[in-house]
Amino acid sequence: MEKGGQETKMPRCSFCKQNYEFPRGLTLVLNDGNIIYFCSGKCRKNMLHLRRDNKKVNWVRKSDFSETEAENEKKEVSSGLKQA
Repeated sequence: MEKGGQETKMPRCSFCKQNYEFPRGLTLVLNDGNIIYFCSGKCRKNMLHLRRDNKKVNWVRKSDFSETEAENEKKEVSSGLKQA
């Protein structure tokens, strides 16, 4: 996917953080110049209309940070059980 010798960057959904192909999805440019990308109508509705927090929605895949954070918590709990 190159145009004029430049590689195009895949947008990342602002709600679920999923990379998607450029012709798919919606790009929203706000009045202040911020750009918001949505991979689907489901993400757009959850963020804009329903004002949901993506960290609290179960169907959103957790980011690498939250997965490593959960693994660290499990290690702490298991190490606490071993010490007791």
